[in-house]
Amino acid sequence: MGLSPSSSAGVAAGVPMTHLGGGTPVFTMSDVASTNSAHPDLAIFIPSYAGGGGERIALFLARALANAGLHVDLVVACAHGPLRDERLPGVTKVDLGAVKEILAAPAWIRYLKRARPRCAMSMIHTANFSSGIGASFVPDVPVIINLRIALRCDPAAQWWFRGWFGFGPERFVYRHAARIVGVSQGVADEAAELFELPPSKVLSIPNPRRSRGASGEIAPEHEPLFAKPVVLGVGRLAPQKDFAMLLRAFADLTSSRQLHLVILGEGPERASLEAQAKALGVSGRVFFPGFVDDPEAYVRRARVFALSSRNEGFPGALIEALEAGGAIVSTDCPFGPREVLDGGRFGRLVPVGDTEGFSAAIEAELDAPDIGPDARRAERADWMQRYEPEVITARYLSLIQDVIQEAEVERNDP
Repeated sequence: MGLSPSSSAGVAAGVPMTHLGGGTPVFTMSDVASTNSAHPDLAIFIPSYAGGGGERIALFLARALANAGLHVDLVVACAHGPLRDERLPGVTKVDLGAVKEILAAPAWIRYLKRARPRCAMSMIHTANFSSGIGASFVPDVPVIINLRIALRCDPAAQWWFRGWFGFGPERFVYRHAARIVGVSQGVADEAAELFELPPSKVLSIPNPRRSRGASGEIAPEHEPLFAKPVVLGVGRLAPQKDFAMLLRAFADLTSSRQLHLVILGEGPERASLEAQAKALGVSGRVFFPGFVDDPEAYVRRARVFALSSRNEGFPGALIEALEAGGAIVSTDCPFGPREVLDGGRFGRLVPVGDTEGFSAAIEAELDAPDIGPDARRAERADWMQRYEPEVITARYLSLIQDVIQEAEVERNDP
């Protein structure tokens, strides 16, 4: 089933707009924001303040939509995690006090009945499931479910609840949602198929790129890593990212080339990856410096950026590599890389798990003329406009406007 992505210009009629450069519509929201301050315009629901990509996007949207004039509640099932003290001017933080994230549905329903937001939006699977339950108990509050990763993903990366019960419970509760948003078109199409949803209820809106402001420098202690040309990987050291395959591909290259492999990130596979590098005889050329908050400077210094994932939803590291002007080799995994790289126009795509093909693609990139990060950034400038934070905010505002209007029409329809 092919679904058309939501257009950033697809704005409901009658809503005042200003425009960014390039003609991008941005709401002033004078017609969307409620005049009744007792009820939030939007409640964004997440499981916790964990530091993952989904939580960071939720905080970005809460901040951006509040700046646009909406009365926003950020509702959290369990108020713990490294992002708990993040400043969100104009946003009301609500702690449901749930014992466990998966058990938050009763508290979420009580919140909906008490606060009566004009629209609710959830992110991350446990909050999404509770949100779907809430939509069936409080049907006059329209709910948007936001899906962030491929649903048929690697079993090691799969949500335990789906491993036990399959997709049936989510299929049942998500039918009550006003919209399902996939972070990539592939995620949206897959959700429509698995949850048996009509195309009118499913759309895709990508994550925004990071705000600019990198220092342009790598940490001084990491400078020796760049004494030789670097193949760079970025991500959590977990099975989903398949750095084991990247290590095998890198080992194939080192017989004829002087290279370093640098993998930025932390995670449960660190020890096994270090052991694998030793077994492959490349431990002296493979480095694990740990987590780096802003890897742009590392991407700009690397000769090749490599994404080896088995599955994604929308790979943020790939957007960062595009933005930084990196030379990219990526698996063609579900979902995101093909969409982000415009079918391979901005990077080389290799089948998932193809060690030999991945090694050959890196070698081809190393042999190609290196035009440098600035020239690559210039080539991608127009393409990257679609990931501008203002563009993504405008698309969510358009969606929220549509959902609120539809709910009001339904309530007033005799």
